[in-house]
Amino acid sequence: MNDPKLVGIAQVAVAKSPDELCCLGLGSCVAVFIYDPQLKLGGVLHALLPRAPATGGDSQTKYADTGVRKLHSDLVARGAVRGRMRAKLVGGAQMFPNLDVRMNDIGTENCKEARRVLHELGVPVLAEDVHGKHGRSATFCMETGKILIRGAFQKDKVI
Repeated sequence: MNDPKLVGIAQVAVAKSPDELCCLGLGSCVAVFIYDPQLKLGGVLHALLPRAPATGGDSQTKYADTGVRKLHSDLVARGAVRGRMRAKLVGGAQMFPNLDVRMNDIGTENCKEARRVLHELGVPVLAEDVHGKHGRSATFCMETGKILIRGAFQKDKVI
């Protein structure tokens, strides 16, 4: 097996078993993982902000709303079946609790927007490891559909 492919901020990646995808240092960013268990095909969006501006212009994968749609369409293009896809969310933390509240709610808004678009697309969210005040890294295994989460000063967990 190869090393996991790193998926950076504002990126989308799709992979098939036996590959793995990894998002490092998720703070207020949200990683949206979508998986088709029959094909062992999945992907991840590493979203920085909740909603794309109406004027467009920026990368659609920078935002939870347009990025989730892009990830979903990339998976469908690779053969994923709409009714089989399932999602998991990781991240969306409140990293700087003493900052201005408007800036500090980005993690919550990222998660809310990702859930809204997943619901709109008919993709159920099976598990989450979101919010809190700590960063995380997540490695997504295409063979099993499981995600290993390593949190700062937290025990490892699998969802």
